Amino acid sequence: MSEVGYPFWRVVPGGNSSEFILPVMPPATVGPDGAPHVMGGIAHAAVIDALQEASGQPLLWSNVQFLAPTTHAEELVIRCEQCGGGQSVGQWRAEVHVNGLMTHRISAALGAREPSEQTIFAEMPDVPAPGDSSLIERPDHIAPGSLFDQIELRLALIDQDRGKRALWTRSQADFPVDAGWLAIVSDFFLGSHPAARGGTSLDDTFRFIEGGDSGWVLSFTDLAAFDRGVAHGSTRHFSESGRLLSISSQSGVLPRIPMVDF
Repeated sequence: MSEVGYPFWRVVPGGNSSEFILPVMPPATVGPDGAPHVMGGIAHAAVIDALQEASGQPLLWSNVQFLAPTTHAEELVIRCEQCGGGQSVGQWRAEVHVNGLMTHRISAALGAREPSEQTIFAEMPDVPAPGDSSLIERPDHIAPGSLFDQIELRLALIDQDRGKRALWTRSQADFPVDAGWLAIVSDFFLGSHPAARGGTSLDDTFRFIEGGDSGWVLSFTDLAAFDRGVAHGSTRHFSESGRLLSISSQSGVLPRIPMVDF
């Protein structure tokens, strides 16, 4: 295992106040030796970081479309622009380019209407605790030092017939559970069913409720349908104490030959 102690989805300033760069390091990638690509959740997290820097406001929600591969990318160039909103909440858009090619398009809202009182309706399902759940090892086809070495994963529940999975994750480096980290976790969606593993994500809509200190996150995925070769579903993400942290939903093209492992 080769874990790193820096948040590998954080961006640096680019050529102007609306441009940001993600230098791509191995922990931001998945894939076999010789063919790494930036995981979609990493790109999403980097854009969230860029949008929060550009706006000076916290994320409410974001939607990313995955447009093109990022194989062998050395950096992601992120350009942000405010396109609407009011005094409390701003509407933004962003684009990600690799070597001049647009690879991701993002819409988002950032800000807060204050004062406000939080009410949480969602309840964490009753599943085995992390220590009572099965450890998921890094798949053999994934290169060492990549994203899978940065996250501990434990399977609490899987019901293939009902399309449900409960997955515990936590950062090996004890990173805080913020919007970026949860966006990364949300992109494990296609691993929630054997028939979807190895598929290609089309989009991810991410709604951020609140963050927290480092620790376990429970992602409870509820697949809705496989239709026309595409998987659709949603996931709720909870802290170990049961607090709702975020909600995500995704569609992804099913693989012709599913992977046998995670």
